[in-house]
Amino acid sequence: MESRARARRDVSIERVDEPSQSNPRARRRARPPPAAAAAAAEALQILGRFEALPRLVVFDLDHTIWPLYCDCCSIGDSPRLFRHAKGIMCALKEKGIAMAVSSRSSTPDIANAFLDKLELQPMFVTKEIFDSWTHKTEHFQRIQRTTGIPYESMLFFDDEHRNFATVSKMGVTSILVDWDGGVNLEMFKLGLNNFAAKFAASSTDKDEQTSFNG
Repeated sequence: MESRARARRDVSIERVDEPSQSNPRARRRARPPPAAAAAAAEALQILGRFEALPRLVVFDLDHTIWPLYCDCCSIGDSPRLFRHAKGIMCALKEKGIAMAVSSRSSTPDIANAFLDKLELQPMFVTKEIFDSWTHKTEHFQRIQRTTGIPYESMLFFDDEHRNFATVSKMGVTSILVDWDGGVNLEMFKLGLNNFAAKFAASSTDKDEQTSFNG
């Protein structure tokens, strides 16, 4: 039974030999994979098509940016990301759009260790990684207090419908990604399109209200 469970877990874990900490030349040779660079370039093109952009993009972790559950992993494992995830984050960073993490993982130590190994920690202005029955209401309340960014200026990606539904009611533009595909360029474009449409509708409502009051 243990071997079968291990085999299932290895589908989502990529084991790689990490550069020796005592060998700086090995670390200098590390380069972003071509897929991430290509995804970043395309994500930047997508961002350039929209005038109204979110001020903050929030990512779930498990089965949103990586194809695994931290609860089923050990801290010594070497994770991998979904193909487009790193490129999308790099594009957002280059565009000056803040990013955050919202995860209901019960193993924040493993989640943070994986973010370290993937060199993603500097990407995020804040991380809320804790188990909760509120379906991320509390996560987003903390994110809003920390950043000062209104919910209406946020874009959120998650693979669980209950989180998607709850956070959407808070005013956040939310996108439900596929469990086995995570955040990709198609979902990224959908998120930006939905955000822009919501922003336009809100602006129209405000203009009509101003005209009515005048």
